Amino acid sequence: MIITRRLVAAAMVCLAIAVPSCSTSGHPSGASATSISSAGPASPGPTDAAGLAGLLHRGISSVSSVHLALNVTSPGQTINGEGDAKLASGTLQALDITEQLGPAGKRRLLIVDQATYAQVPEAANQASKPWVLVTRDSPNPAVRNMATSLEAVRKSASLDHFSTFASAAQSVQLVGKESLNGSPVTHYLVNVDVAKLPENTPGRQPLLGAGVTTLPIELYVDDQGRPVKATQDITVQGQRTSTVIAFSRFNAPVSISAPPSDQVSTT
Repeated sequence: MIITRRLVAAAMVCLAIAVPSCSTSGHPSGASATSISSAGPASPGPTDAAGLAGLLHRGISSVSSVHLALNVTSPGQTINGEGDAKLASGTLQALDITEQLGPAGKRRLLIVDQATYAQVPEAANQASKPWVLVTRDSPNPAVRNMATSLEAVRKSASLDHFSTFASAAQSVQLVGKESLNGSPVTHYLVNVDVAKLPENTPGRQPLLGAGVTTLPIELYVDDQGRPVKATQDITVQGQRTSTVIAFSRFNAPVSISAPPSDQVSTT
């Protein structure tokens, strides 16, 4: 179970959930569950890793802010999150996101100036203040564990990792033009070669150590080369797990600030 949880956290960085002996479905059901309809024959677009990576890099470089929505559904657990992020050249600079952790309640996360703050459900808050500073060297074991798990949140909120995944793709299939929420998008099937990811990619080594060599991602890109949706749907030891991340409101005004210092616990 511990190994499974570690691999789940690692693979979420790649918009996937993976453990040894897992089998992937060819077409994630997360895509068919949304309002996506065919918009005619496929239009020209990148059909290889370098072409898709270049398209995404150009589109992402102009994004300064984005709204994101996250849904992860696995046996016995569903996590829904929604919030805003500020970016520079696609890299996360600040984040404000609230997650619904099933019956456990809500958790709000703030990332500002490389510091991470968490507002956890009241029943789980052992501190005397509403916010907790999340660090890997916290004296609180639960906070240390949270710091590790939040690496996936940081990467999911950044957009530049999509071009990194495309560069490491074993194969890229251009499905064609579709309509997503009334806007035109181009649908791609991307099989990421885990070994080709940069060595400092969070989760890369645990996945390779478990024998997970490829990660399939369904990616929807708008006409400006910006990722608007990514889905992953696989079977884990006979049980299905689905991950969906959607991006919208590109470059809308966003203000994110750290909580007042007198409301933050460091223990």
